Amino acid sequence: MKKWIQSSFRNRIFASVLLITLVPILLGNVLLLSYQVRRTNRDQSLSAETLLKSSQALLNGLTRDMDSAAETLATSTVVRSTLRRGSSDSRILYQVLFRQTERLRKYCRVDICLPDGTLCDSTDPEPGEGLLPYWGVLREAARRERLTFRAESTGGIALRAARPVRSFDGGILGFVVFTVTESNLDDLFAGMLEGTEDLLLLTPQWEPVYSTRPAGLEAAVSQLRQRLLSGEDPREDAGGKYRYYLQRDTVTGLTLALRQNRVFSTPVLRTYYLTAQVTELLSLALYVLCARWLSGNLSEPVDRLERGMAEVEAGDLTVQLETGRADELGRLAASFNRMTREYRANLQRSVEHQRELNETRIRLMQSQLNPHFLYNTLDSMKWLGVTHQVPQIAELATDLAALLRFSISQAEFVTVEEELEFLDRYLQIQYIRFEDRFACEIDVEERFQHCELPKLALQPLVENAIIHGVADENEGYIKITAWEESGDLILCVQDNGCGMDADTLTRLNGDSQNGKHLGLHNVNQILRLHYGERYGVRAESTPGQGSRVMLSLPLRIREEGISC
Repeated sequence: MKKWIQSSFRNRIFASVLLITLVPILLGNVLLLSYQVRRTNRDQSLSAETLLKSSQALLNGLTRDMDSAAETLATSTVVRSTLRRGSSDSRILYQVLFRQTERLRKYCRVDICLPDGTLCDSTDPEPGEGLLPYWGVLREAARRERLTFRAESTGGIALRAARPVRSFDGGILGFVVFTVTESNLDDLFAGMLEGTEDLLLLTPQWEPVYSTRPAGLEAAVSQLRQRLLSGEDPREDAGGKYRYYLQRDTVTGLTLALRQNRVFSTPVLRTYYLTAQVTELLSLALYVLCARWLSGNLSEPVDRLERGMAEVEAGDLTVQLETGRADELGRLAASFNRMTREYRANLQRSVEHQRELNETRIRLMQSQLNPHFLYNTLDSMKWLGVTHQVPQIAELATDLAALLRFSISQAEFVTVEEELEFLDRYLQIQYIRFEDRFACEIDVEERFQHCELPKLALQPLVENAIIHGVADENEGYIKITAWEESGDLILCVQDNGCGMDADTLTRLNGDSQNGKHLGLHNVNQILRLHYGERYGVRAESTPGQGSRVMLSLPLRIREEGISC
């Protein structure tokens, strides 16, 4: 794909138009769709949580009223006296019961019974006779002092609560019992839910107690229980149709579960996404056709320019393009025509200039001094020194001839060993010049001897150490070392001379040329040209304590691709 785009200007325009127009639109549609789904789900969640809190508030209000009535009845002297006598026909008890349960009778039934469950009085006009069916809650309440709640799921009863009525010595005289039926809860939650919403009450064991929509209650609760046991999120059903919002009531121990139809259920989302994909595919096809037409219209002048340049490249300098357009492409065609005309004229001038340049080079070569003449002259100086018994002249001539031969050789790269041999010749000359006022130690390991470097890269560093470092010292010392650092070869020239000030050091380590250290600057440029910006010359110095100039380059031997 990348090669196809880069193969022509037309393809570049085509891809750019699609990228600039189609991609943002498609991406925007995807983001808008995702945002709409998230926003709708969030709004639904907020609405459900508010509704669930309101439902719990109603349930909490009912339980508070029940607890308050139970507290009043359980501590009432009339109730205690009636239960102590075991009487069930007390009119005073009836009055007390009805007065204290005025706010509760719409939402629950209130009974007063003996310890064995025998009914003494009730808010139900037809309470029945004999042992009450809620003996279990009486057994639990007998062990406590406050109101005890117990969930039920039989006979239309949803919730029972009981509180013992105790004598002054702590004995149980009877119980105050509250019974909340499913119809009572219907009255409690009436008008709160919409037709598609369902409020469930579940026991701590996730058994169903009550539902505003009993149909399918067992299946819904079973699904919740299975997802909980399997470690899945119980708030999401397997089909993606419903979402459950859960809230536990700490007083009754019941869990309130609000079930809502998802606005974007799984089938709805599939349809929604499918419609969006079809729309985007149609948009893609339309955008491709438009981009194709636009790219062809814009690239035609460029194609003509390309064909014209190909003809020029083939040698036809008479090519001229149509310039009927007044835009940038028209001006580009006019510039091309002007270029071909000027190129023909410049070509003739270039031919004439090259002829003159060649003649100049010939004259320059003829005027150059023959290197063999220099070698013969140095050889004569050598034998003259031997004849007259002046060994310094002979040594100087020999060393200078070797230096000249090495410097004008055609080799661009040499080994460290060859560079050090050249450097030894150079030092012999400097020893004579400076009357042995300094010494130089070369300490380079054998494994670095065959590593290659640009010719004459090390000599300027030594020359700098002599001229600017130890020339004015009586006991000057220069040391040449080498080491490996992160896969690179470091050649270091260290001296005990006068050192460099901060400004000189900054210029030396920078890219600016320094007339005093032009040789170091040239070496630095050569290394960077050959190996890259990470290599070159780096200097360290302390005024009065000497300097260290380090040369860094890749560590490699002369054989290509093998590291030292």
